[in-house]
Amino acid sequence: MTVIAVVITLNRPETALCCLSSILHGSRRPDRVVVVDNGSVIPYTPPQEYRQDVDVVRLEHNSGPAGGAAIGQQKALELKADWVWMLDDDAIADPDALAGLIRSAETHGVRTYFRSVCYNMSQPELPFFNSFTYSRRTGMLKPVPRERYRDPEFSFDTCAMAGLFVPASLLLESGVFDASLYGWYDDSEFTLRATLMGFHGYAIPASWLLHPSANRRQLRVLGRSLAVLVDQPWRVYYGTRNCILTQRRFLSRVRFLVLFLPLFTARRFISIVLLYNDRRTFLHCFARGVLDGLRGRKGELTQGGRTI
Repeated sequence: MTVIAVVITLNRPETALCCLSSILHGSRRPDRVVVVDNGSVIPYTPPQEYRQDVDVVRLEHNSGPAGGAAIGQQKALELKADWVWMLDDDAIADPDALAGLIRSAETHGVRTYFRSVCYNMSQPELPFFNSFTYSRRTGMLKPVPRERYRDPEFSFDTCAMAGLFVPASLLLESGVFDASLYGWYDDSEFTLRATLMGFHGYAIPASWLLHPSANRRQLRVLGRSLAVLVDQPWRVYYGTRNCILTQRRFLSRVRFLVLFLPLFTARRFISIVLLYNDRRTFLHCFARGVLDGLRGRKGELTQGGRTI
């Protein structure tokens, strides 16, 4: 089993170094690491001690999280990967994280993929509850119940990118990340695409990554803890637009218009009004995301000649 890790970084060499160090000093090391330098001002160069283990793919322009993931996965396939482990550059892997994934891969069927579970760097006992089930009727996502995170493993339909462990067969059959989405919800689109093609996803809580929870705050609503954005409203734009683009493709026209669109827009509008700071800016980005999603607009959003 040849395992290649993919790390995407942008202008954070020290952060990327911590990530590299954690995965290359694990009890099971990846066979190689592909670092996608997503347009850093100063080109990324790994430390001398890691250069024999690392391939750097330099992009001159920031292609977004989706573009970086797609390029990294393509490079991993060129390097004859059997499995590809996707990592954010600000994640720190537990020494046994990869070993746990490999053990799970060896005991499941061929049409399966896995993920490590991210835990809050400032509260290591708190998982990121970002694995979801998917309703093929309405197109809506529902978080996997929190108590499942105490199980040795649990199934999901879609999840965030950090920690994804996917076989080369999945990438060859369903394709790599959709770079045209630029970022945010691109990981959901990829994992939903895999699920709808008959692959089954399993989270392995014992394979854990520490990850910062920047740009979010925790709120208690009706006895439940919710994480909401506190800045970077353009993430709401991309997430809204890409969700609409994805569900337009996955759902029938009737289900998209009659079920998904009213439910999705109402839920997101209400959450912004009730929970978010700077509501005016977030609502503007949300409305723009809805319109661009319905118009079929893809790619990066620019303003004043620069990427947002």
